[in-house]
Amino acid sequence: MKHLRNFFTVLFLILHSLVYAQIIANVSAKNYDLQSVDITIGNLIVQLNSVGEISGFQPKNSDGDVDYYDNSNFESYRSGKLKKIGNLKIDYCDILDKSDVRFGKIKSIGNISIEYYDNFDNEKSGKVKKIGNYQIDYWNKDVIDNSRLGKLKSIGNVSVEFGLKDIIDSSKYKKLIKFGTVNLDYWNDKIFDKEKFGKLKSIKGNTEEVSIKLIW
Repeated sequence: MKHLRNFFTVLFLILHSLVYAQIIANVSAKNYDLQSVDITIGNLIVQLNSVGEISGFQPKNSDGDVDYYDNSNFESYRSGKLKKIGNLKIDYCDILDKSDVRFGKIKSIGNISIEYYDNFDNEKSGKVKKIGNYQIDYWNKDVIDNSRLGKLKSIGNVSVEFGLKDIIDSSKYKKLIKFGTVNLDYWNDKIFDKEKFGKLKSIKGNTEEVSIKLIW
């Protein structure tokens, strides 16, 4: 009976983390570029900026003691850094080579692991590769237009697309046009709606799991 209760407890935690998995794109209301993405997994929000760096994280409950790593002699990669908030423990990449792009970066937050592209991954070097079960990818070099080079391309099955150079219609250039199920459209009439040209016209496709938030 005890084993059965433990099984249901684990099953509940797994289902809970799936139900509360959420991805929100923070988009500038000034230039309509992607600023960051908030990835909620269970009771933890991890923020990833548009070029692949962990820019912050936030547990939904921060109650408890706060502690820091203090062994500067043998653990310089994490010395002085945040160790825990309440029951949430934070650890860092235990790499001794300071020239390694992963040196000292966050390796885990609670039970959420984080991986990075290494020194040999060209343009992706040092960027976040994986958060929990979400595989992260970035745009590579383009022969014609490199305006999206190094920016987020996908988070799991959520694709991220930006407007490219277009001789006929420049209204979408360098702007976020698609984030998973969400599509963004822009005013493109230079004659009758010239005051609105290039400004956001619509956001369609927001869901509870994937959505866009404008930052004014």
